[in-house]
Amino acid sequence: GLLVAAAAALALPPAAAAHITVKPPFVEAGVATELTLATPNERAPQATVELSTTVPPGVKLVSAGAPAGWEASIAGSTVTWRGGRIEGKGVASFPLRVLARVRAGTYELASLQRYSDGGVVRWRATFSVLPAEGPAAPRQHPWGAVLAGAIGLAVIAASLAGVRFLRRRSLQER
Repeated sequence: GLLVAAAAALALPPAAAAHITVKPPFVEAGVATELTLATPNERAPQATVELSTTVPPGVKLVSAGAPAGWEASIAGSTVTWRGGRIEGKGVASFPLRVLARVRAGTYELASLQRYSDGGVVRWRATFSVLPAEGPAAPRQHPWGAVLAGAIGLAVIAASLAGVRFLRRRSLQER
C-alpha cells in the first residue's frame, strides 16, 4: 500500500517522455496489473485508426480490452487495436493486463499509432516495475540470517578467547 506508493513516487520516470501515457505508471512484480494507455489523436484532421503496443521481454501480455468500437487482438507480446477511430483532438483509453516477471526498474512499451492517411508515429511509453509485496514477494529467510549472525558472533568470541589465551601463555613463558 503505502510502501508501493512511496516507491512509485521515487521510481517514476518523467511523464513528458511520450504522448501515449501509461496509467498507473507502475506495476508490482509478479502481480497481474491492468494498465491503460491514454492515447491522444495528434494529427487532426486525420484520425487514429490503429494502435499496436509491444511489451518488453519478461513482461507477459495477459489480456487486452478495447474501447467502444475497437477490437483488440494479441499476437505474442504485441496487442493491436483496430476498427475504431480517434477523431479531432480526442483521446481514447486502451486497457491491457500485464504480468511483470522482471527486476524492479523502468521499462518501455513500444507503440505504433496509425492514422487514416497511412501515417505512422512511434511512441515509447515508460512504466516502473516495483518490488513485490505480500504473497507475490520473494520468500525471505530471517531465521537463516539469525543463525548466520549467531555463528559469526561465536567465531568472533572464540577468536578473542584464543588471542587472550595465547597472550597469557606467551607472558607466562617469559
